[in-house]
Amino acid sequence: MDVEELLRQNDLRVTPQRKAILAVLKNTRSFLSAQDLFQKVIEILPGTNFSTVYRNIDLLLEKGLLCRVSSQTGADLYELRREEGHHHHAVCKMCGAYFAVDFCPMEGLIQELDRKGFLPTEHCFEVYGLCAKCREGKRKIE
Repeated sequence: MDVEELLRQNDLRVTPQRKAILAVLKNTRSFLSAQDLFQKVIEILPGTNFSTVYRNIDLLLEKGLLCRVSSQTGADLYELRREEGHHHHAVCKMCGAYFAVDFCPMEGLIQELDRKGFLPTEHCFEVYGLCAKCREGKRKIE
């Protein structure tokens, strides 16, 4: 996936900061906090400030290019959306590895709420635990 093309497809201007943010997320297989993302972006593009990264995170979320989950500490974590459509995640608390859950466990609840006249507009669902490698002690805490 070419990050410039991804930005253009979503009617976003191609800027060095957006390219750097997407490049970092494209090459990362775990969720990153805004601060961690910022630290990696300034390695690519020194002089970028945190507020620029944070504003772009919001814009990329709005355009559906990023996924957001809440960490155990309450901080938001981000990743590049690699799959189309709605999905949920299982996240390793030790190493940050994740995988998409292939079904939505909320479907029954959403249908029930709809029958009662309530229109859900969004929801999120993450499962936290330990991946197989961390459970076997093969990974060190990052």
